[in-house]
Amino acid sequence: METVDCAKNALDKRTGGTVNGNLHVTQSVHIGDNDSGLRANGDGKVAFYANSAKVGDWSNASLHWLGNAEVDGTINTHSNLVVSWGGRTAVYHENGNITGPIWGGTLRGWLDNTFVRDIRLGNPQHAVWGSRGGQAPNGHVLIGGNFDDDREWPIYAPIQKNINGKWITISMWE
Repeated sequence: METVDCAKNALDKRTGGTVNGNLHVTQSVHIGDNDSGLRANGDGKVAFYANSAKVGDWSNASLHWLGNAEVDGTINTHSNLVVSWGGRTAVYHENGNITGPIWGGTLRGWLDNTFVRDIRLGNPQHAVWGSRGGQAPNGHVLIGGNFDDDREWPIYAPIQKNINGKWITISMWE
């Protein structure tokens, strides 16, 4: 009678069935044929196999994939995204900044220290030139004055650039 009950409640290998409760597999679960599926890979680790080749594994700490992975949707992380390849590492931070060796630190820092944010004319200055003229100081441009008599008096101002919040007077030889 016990054998009849076991047979009546057994999974049918041709059509499948339902398991109500835990199913304990000690070695592997084959999917499709006998060279693809899930295999025990140490305590708390499970490996993925396809055509007898290990393609990845997972544990309670990580999911490790050995080949390319495609995602048709969003990848959400609850920390920074770290990408390492070829001995180099880039970190995509939650605030949108990127850290990597190409930037010598963060992308934001590189942008702030590399590109001009604004330009302006500094405080106007004036001088008295004689009839032979004169020259504005290095990094300055003429912005006005009187040039119609023997006592020319030009008004000039320095050209300044803003890099990383600091105004720097541009020199002619920069």
